[in-house]
Amino acid sequence: MKIFLENSENNLNVNFNLKLGELVHNFKKNDDKFQRWIYYQESFSTKLLDWFLKYENINKKNSLFLDPFCGSGSSLVGAQKNGIDAIGIDLNPLSCLISEVKTNTYKLSEIEACKNFKIPKFKKIDNVYSYYNLSIVKKIFSKKNLIKINLIKIIIKKIKNENVKKILLLNLICILEKCSNYKKGGNGIKRRKKIENLDVFVEFKKSLKIVLADIESKKSKSKCTIYNEDIKRFEDINLGNKVSFSLFSPPYVNCFDYFEVYKIELWFGDFINNYDQLKLLRKKAITSNLNADVKQKTDQIISSKLLIKTMAYLNKQKHWNKNIPNMVNLYFIEMHNFLSSLKKKIKKDSKIGIVVGNSSYQGVPVATDLILGEIAQSLGFKVKEIIVTRNNETSSQQYKKIGNLIKYIRESIIILE
Repeated sequence: MKIFLENSENNLNVNFNLKLGELVHNFKKNDDKFQRWIYYQESFSTKLLDWFLKYENINKKNSLFLDPFCGSGSSLVGAQKNGIDAIGIDLNPLSCLISEVKTNTYKLSEIEACKNFKIPKFKKIDNVYSYYNLSIVKKIFSKKNLIKINLIKIIIKKIKNENVKKILLLNLICILEKCSNYKKGGNGIKRRKKIENLDVFVEFKKSLKIVLADIESKKSKSKCTIYNEDIKRFEDINLGNKVSFSLFSPPYVNCFDYFEVYKIELWFGDFINNYDQLKLLRKKAITSNLNADVKQKTDQIISSKLLIKTMAYLNKQKHWNKNIPNMVNLYFIEMHNFLSSLKKKIKKDSKIGIVVGNSSYQGVPVATDLILGEIAQSLGFKVKEIIVTRNNETSSQQYKKIGNLIKYIRESIIILE
């Protein structure tokens, strides 16, 4: 395996810039405007787009930016700060709402309407837990806080102005985790060791002041369009061949299920109301985790020597889940098809940056940066450079299996032209 990894690196221009690590993986509490509203796992810094603009010497005037995996809108906010029109795409409806509220332009009357929002008087709702078809609902919120959440939602739903409604709904969503008995941890949510019993009404008012202050401070009037779409159907989205540059981070093929992580926000934000709807979202997503559609079959063969060799090694291993090899193969097939469609929808001289993370299974490195580099070359892209920004941490047990190949477990930026 080592020889094939080295050969791939020798054929691609791989360099290191570990200073970019903090921009690629935003570990610290983010106090930047707009980004401070809600903690969004695996997001990168808005400053990464500033770096990319300088690195590629991109002319901001008349540019159109695309992020097809926009998440919480870090790159879109960065584009707006630079006065650049942008397009964001994401399958997760929560992500789309966050990105839309952050990047929208509001009338003064809409901001005033939000400021004048009155917290409702508390009144009992005896059967409030029955409103939600979620098995752990009684463990997530105290009855009092869940009643307050529903009282606020009742008022929000009556508001006719859609912009006002979305700001207030997002503000409520932003405080759900801090007012719950759970927190995000690993590949999902886990019960807090210390329950703080924060009051929903109090936290809603505090959060709204921050949200509105950031909205009022925005000076850029550049436009941003958000599509809540399945990226596996990217070819059906009409972008008009006007995209001049793109910087994005697709899900890593690491079994990380974002829909599980944001289950509280999806459920109590009324994006879903049953497990079938949650399952459908998972099945539509890029096959990067075992809750996706990992059992689908395909005969498609991808032009990447490293992928072929990686799959050969993976298929020889005994995995904790037998679907892991197929998950990995499907991931790269779907990314190949996406990149193929992307090439047809952007300008010929477009600049592309792809933030990716490598992984490993049973000691076999899945070098996503190198494999996607080879796939991009086969599609006619020029791989200008692969910039390694950070070495990922791994457990001692995993290190015993992977040995010196641990250096390939990293995060990188693939630069395409």
